[in-house]
Amino acid sequence: MDKRGIAGIIAFVILLGCFFQFTRMDGFLKLDSVKNLVNVPRILDKKGDWDQSRDSFLILYDARDVASVFAEHRLSRLIAQQKKSSYSAKIGDESVEINDNYRGVLVVTGELNRVAALDKVRSYVENGGTAALLIAPEAASAPSQDFLRAAGIAELEGNANVKGIKLRTDFLFGGKGFSFGEDSAYNTSGSKVKLVSDALVHIAGLDDTPLLWEHPAGKGKFLVYNGVVRDDKTNIGILTAVLAHCGTETVYPVLGTKVFYIDDFPSPVPEGINPRIYDELHMTTEDFYRYRWWPYMQQVAKDFDLKYTGLIIESYGDVVKAPFPAPAGRRARDNFIVYGRELLNMGGELGLHGYNHQPLAPAGYNEEELDYVPWGSKQDMVESLQELRRYIEASYPDYAMRTYVPPSDILSPEGREAILEVFPEVKIFSSLYDGPAEAMAYIQNYERKDDGTYELPRTSAGYHPKRQNMYEQISMLNYIGNFSHFVHPDELFYEESKDYSWSDMEQGLKDFLTEINSRFPFLRAVTNVELMNYFADYLDMDYQVEREPDKMTLTTQNNRQPLRFILRQSREIAEISGGTYQKVGEDAYLIETGAGTTVIKWKEPEK
Repeated sequence: MDKRGIAGIIAFVILLGCFFQFTRMDGFLKLDSVKNLVNVPRILDKKGDWDQSRDSFLILYDARDVASVFAEHRLSRLIAQQKKSSYSAKIGDESVEINDNYRGVLVVTGELNRVAALDKVRSYVENGGTAALLIAPEAASAPSQDFLRAAGIAELEGNANVKGIKLRTDFLFGGKGFSFGEDSAYNTSGSKVKLVSDALVHIAGLDDTPLLWEHPAGKGKFLVYNGVVRDDKTNIGILTAVLAHCGTETVYPVLGTKVFYIDDFPSPVPEGINPRIYDELHMTTEDFYRYRWWPYMQQVAKDFDLKYTGLIIESYGDVVKAPFPAPAGRRARDNFIVYGRELLNMGGELGLHGYNHQPLAPAGYNEEELDYVPWGSKQDMVESLQELRRYIEASYPDYAMRTYVPPSDILSPEGREAILEVFPEVKIFSSLYDGPAEAMAYIQNYERKDDGTYELPRTSAGYHPKRQNMYEQISMLNYIGNFSHFVHPDELFYEESKDYSWSDMEQGLKDFLTEINSRFPFLRAVTNVELMNYFADYLDMDYQVEREPDKMTLTTQNNRQPLRFILRQSREIAEISGGTYQKVGEDAYLIETGAGTTVIKWKEPEK
């Protein structure tokens, strides 16, 4: 063989060696660079002062009653979040002035005979205002019969325990015709009432007990909520809708988004055979993930216009003390890269769930009850997260992790500090919007913390949501306009899923998303980072509303991108300039501003 042939063989061997080394190091799996290029929003300084022209509400509350004080707090916070103003006065204050400039007067006591300004409230309504009575009126503390009839009440008796909910009208837009309560223990405490014939019932219990109604009085109207302002946040949508029905041409900002999380994904795929899968599908667990579950989730994203935010787990072990081992072998690493890249190629986002599934919490956070292992110290948490960072950067070296979702929605203050110490680029914490206090879950509100991080909570979960979960979504979509749901890849193995087959779960999620898209077709799919950007605008922007007989002018500032608002108005829109609109309810429009000034003109009423 000549020298040229020998040189060719040597070159071939070198190239072959490079090929195998490249393959061994996951070169083909990591061939292109993946980055999280969405910019983290900066906090804008607000310019201008529109305080004098903001919609304003008067809240009358009982400082001696815990429920009333709580309701006052919830209402004033909600009003401020909508960039509106409120003034609170005690129910015994005889000097309170109720002028016609208030968009609404909100009375949060059931003891109406103790409201010193009740005659002023009645006069305000007669002159064209809206008064909302937001705690069930008590028969033992009833005002005059004349006042009750003005509020739509013909007879008022004792207390009633009301089960379930029926949304008879579109008072909560997108909710008309919805009911639930048969499969849950949802109850509220109200009063036994008989209404006058011209009262319009918007919401009732399953037994048709009126829960929320409207009654005209003079030039104005009364709204009456025959329940209590619950401390579990489930009625935030009702409170929002009440504010939106005070007066006419009412506008408030929303996000107009939908975000979908997959907890524990990518994560190590269990090996072997699970009877729940094999008995139904005759597949190994790994094949179920690859050939049934993931293709189903990919199709769901296409069919229902979703973007997934996947939350990474490195290990399912219970190690809470160094050393923290990496997954053994290539299979787990290859699955991490392949599944992660496929999710990103769908327009999704990768975020953090943890080194393992042990919540970052010390003893005392219900670990024994939940069968989790407590961490000995914050330093142990830090070291586990350092291993997680090494593991992620080996496959996604240029990708910035912006989202953290705590395992089992449990996170201690020490755990939060550990996350930001190891992953200072994290800007979003997403746990739960609501839940039982005894579960010690990380319960959040939509807000931005002083350290610049964002709290973006989740609303519902699972492949077979209950009707109460749908009501919670209707409530949240009326409140802030964001649909938020999460699932896990392995929920078929859960005790809660024992009565469902995988086929049942597939259909259950499809049915849930079909109803969401039918009731709220205007929602735009976002990742959690994209949601953060929209929410930053929601917080930083400001707006002014000018109402004239034939039009409304909406002026905005401090926003980086178009804004979305809900307009509640019985009149139809003739045309719009500087924005777009679509009807989303019987008296509800979604307005998207495309410029600093948006002008909405009304159709002339038919003669």
